[in-house]
Amino acid sequence: MNHLQFKKTLPRHRRGASLIDVAIGSMLLSLLLIPSVRWIGQSQTINQRVEDRDAMLFEAEQLIETLTVKMSEPSAFDDAFNRPMDSVTKVQTPGGKIYLARYQVGPDKTLPSSKLLTLTVTVWRDTDSDGNLDTNEVTETLQTQVAAP
Repeated sequence: MNHLQFKKTLPRHRRGASLIDVAIGSMLLSLLLIPSVRWIGQSQTINQRVEDRDAMLFEAEQLIETLTVKMSEPSAFDDAFNRPMDSVTKVQTPGGKIYLARYQVGPDKTLPSSKLLTLTVTVWRDTDSDGNLDTNEVTETLQTQVAAP
């Protein structure tokens, strides 16, 4: 006697996601990821600009300090007071970036009766390599005054 046992078909309890669930999930994920990738690119661009400005300010500060030390000698101060200086020099950062720096040293025009020198340093990245500061080039300028030693 053969006893055949028939198993009742039980409803399956599905595990995981259906194809529609996966499609909707990937669509929502793409809606979030696409803008964030663009924001990452913008963030990197802004970060690069900030690093460039920081490097230019650092180089301007270094040049101001060098000029201030140089003008602490009475003969150098008198020479700069009688014959103003205006010069452009090339500056290279430790990271290898090259900037141009223009420094101007001359008598202070706001208080002509005082014996003050005005030191102005402008640092910029010369994108078109013409040696001149153009309106579209990023620049940083620092200015200070030095009294006679």
